[in-house]
Amino acid sequence: TVKVLLVNGTFFPFISFLSIFAKAFIIWFGGVQILKLQLTTGQLAAFLIFIEMFFKPLRELSQSYNIFQAAMAASEKITSIMDEPESVVYSIEGGHQGPLEGTIEFQNVWFAYDEQNWVLKDVSFKIDVGETVAIVGQTGSGKTTIINLIGRFYDIQKGRILIDGIDIREWDISALRRKMGLVLQDVFLFSGNVRENISLYNDQISMDEIQKIVQFVNADKFIDKLPEKYETLIMERGKALSVGQRQLLSFARTLTYQPAVLILDEATANIDSETEKYIQDATLKMTEGRTSIIIAHRLATIKHADRIMVIHRGKLRESGTHDELINQKGIYYDLYQLQYKDQEAASS
Repeated sequence: TVKVLLVNGTFFPFISFLSIFAKAFIIWFGGVQILKLQLTTGQLAAFLIFIEMFFKPLRELSQSYNIFQAAMAASEKITSIMDEPESVVYSIEGGHQGPLEGTIEFQNVWFAYDEQNWVLKDVSFKIDVGETVAIVGQTGSGKTTIINLIGRFYDIQKGRILIDGIDIREWDISALRRKMGLVLQDVFLFSGNVRENISLYNDQISMDEIQKIVQFVNADKFIDKLPEKYETLIMERGKALSVGQRQLLSFARTLTYQPAVLILDEATANIDSETEKYIQDATLKMTEGRTSIIIAHRLATIKHADRIMVIHRGKLRESGTHDELINQKGIYYDLYQLQYKDQEAASS
């Protein structure tokens, strides 16, 4: 990047300087010759046009060279990323295929992204089949890291992660992820229509199935109002839709594949008031009878969870129901009181 900036800051300005200097010199020299009656005004104008014609391709060449340098820098970056060693070593064959019931257990898990600064420190917990567990904590406490480890986007340095009692490293990674549904705060929508974004271009999913799921997650409330309903084209990333509408589409997309484990990572953050009640209702229905993990900053949205785990500075500090943690008057109590006061201040 520094090299590209250096080239951009020298090559093109140098060509521009030469062009301006040449024009200034011709105007000065030509003006003197006109005063001596040795040159006409038309001849001077012709020389200026010739100079412009001479430097124009040079300026275009310098711009092309700048683009070429930027492309080279980008290719070097891409190459360096592709040469990075895999953070996860996958089993070539013989991995466990399932079916996945939904029991998740962390046993003394230690994890660091750079192998120096521990993000998770000796974390242990067990989530039973059909249990809804909320994970809360301050920014950077390790909440999202836990989600990344459950999906095995990284391998841990110490401890064990068990899925249905089987070490996560013994699972076939594709079979494992097919049975997990992940809903992120920043929903990505593809260029295509509503139906294609829900089915992910899977022709085996019928329109009846899509409509049933859409109604289940309350997404029909706004889809039915669209000009072409399910055939309405969506801009890339869903720019024409509200945050809440994109979340509802993401809910429908996730349930289409009937995951055994549902993960909602900040799924109810930054939603508009119009669709907030629909999202809350859909969340309750989606998590019922399914192993569910919810990460949320808005503590009021997770009161219904079977269990709430508080992560603080990489360690599991508290665990219990909402009422139990409030009565303990620990970290969760402080977080809840802080948000309650902020809401009161905002309403007043």
